[in-house]
Amino acid sequence: MIEEEIEQKLDNLRFKSGSVNEVILTTVNADGSANAAPMGVLRIGGKNLEIKPFKASTTYANLLRCPRACINITDDPALFLVTAFKDECFEGIHGHSIDEELRLDPSDAYIFINVVDTRDVSEVQSSFTCLVSSVEVTQHKPRVFSRGRSMTIEAIIYATRIEVFVQNGWWERVERLIKHFNMCKDVVSRVSTLDSTEVRIIQALERLIESWRESASR
Repeated sequence: MIEEEIEQKLDNLRFKSGSVNEVILTTVNADGSANAAPMGVLRIGGKNLEIKPFKASTTYANLLRCPRACINITDDPALFLVTAFKDECFEGIHGHSIDEELRLDPSDAYIFINVVDTRDVSEVQSSFTCLVSSVEVTQHKPRVFSRGRSMTIEAIIYATRIEVFVQNGWWERVERLIKHFNMCKDVVSRVSTLDSTEVRIIQALERLIESWRESASR
């Protein structure tokens, strides 16, 4: 895929330079299997993207060892949930599959990348500069914007950080993020139906957060 075509497809997907977009990143585990995890991706110009995983994460270890990865574009909060908390069982939440090219199904588009540089940004976080090799778009149908879906994904992102901060005993940061989480919860409760996937995810996240706090206090 030529450079101009890649950049045009990134533009069409609204990957704007200087802005962070929430995606699900699939990487290669040491045993050759695939790992999927929510991740913020920053476009830093042209075909260059930046990813900043926590050093304790599987994503960080995988990108250090294998530079190949796939950015999966979706607004399905259930996919964000099950890939963020893989060790948890969520009743009524569907699973996913990943093919040999690291495509997470179902997703609306796939951006294939290779790591070209890495650097530390803090004691707990690193930065990977990645170059886009190709882009595939599978979903062309327009869909309405849902605050419920959007706020649920935001709540999942907050929860992933709350888990890390609880593990490190950073309680001031924990409480600040819980306030943001509760704002997302309030929006979801007002715009989504009681039996919706979004409400069930928020309830599951509340149970997880409470369990982390209880475990840390023992």
